[in-house]
Amino acid sequence: MNPILLSHWLPICDRAQLAYIPATIGPKVKIDEIYRFLEGLGDTPTLDRAYLWLRQHYQPRHTIWRWDCCSTETLKSTMAQSYPRTLPTLEFEFDEPRFIAVLEQLERSQETSVCVLLRPWVKAKLEANYPVEFRAFAFGEGIAVSSYYARRPLPAAYRETALQVRRLTEQLAAHTPIPSFSADFLLAEDGNLLFLEGGLGFTRGGLVNPCCFHGEPKPGAIALSFESYGLQS
Repeated sequence: MNPILLSHWLPICDRAQLAYIPATIGPKVKIDEIYRFLEGLGDTPTLDRAYLWLRQHYQPRHTIWRWDCCSTETLKSTMAQSYPRTLPTLEFEFDEPRFIAVLEQLERSQETSVCVLLRPWVKAKLEANYPVEFRAFAFGEGIAVSSYYARRPLPAAYRETALQVRRLTEQLAAHTPIPSFSADFLLAEDGNLLFLEGGLGFTRGGLVNPCCFHGEPKPGAIALSFESYGLQS
């Protein structure tokens, strides 16, 4: 299992009986072709095939497209500013520093290709015009949970939701073959907690952002804002 790839997580969610935002898996793209494209070289058949598939199936008003390994920078930056009234059109772009960093991590784990995906747009519950999202950090000795958006504190009333995220992550961990990982959850407008994506475990200086934790998540801790967080039994 590669924790960077969404397509590896969804079968685990099925086994753990976790609700999640579904995904339609598209064509695979060879990683070396992405680098060739960025260098202005030709001969990128798998990249061309993925582009044509997205042109046929991507519906900007109803779906998002993403890489199996991460969302596009356009989507992430839009959500970080506030919840969009309309979905941004996500271009087929590659020269995003974070995407390249994730590709390099994929290559270190012996992956040679990455597919494109489509997911339906799910309306989120909003708090101060930001989606209510959480990131859980699973360690061998416990699970930490943070609000995803550090610039928007969540009221204390969401502590119970954070505890629910921890319980869902415990279910996920029981079916996951690696002891350390991260998992993101969205609180949908209808009140359901949905698995968004998984990722690597937290390491200082690594790809996984600690969100509202000061430097490093602590197993058992809950952080609803960047200013303070507390332990919950």
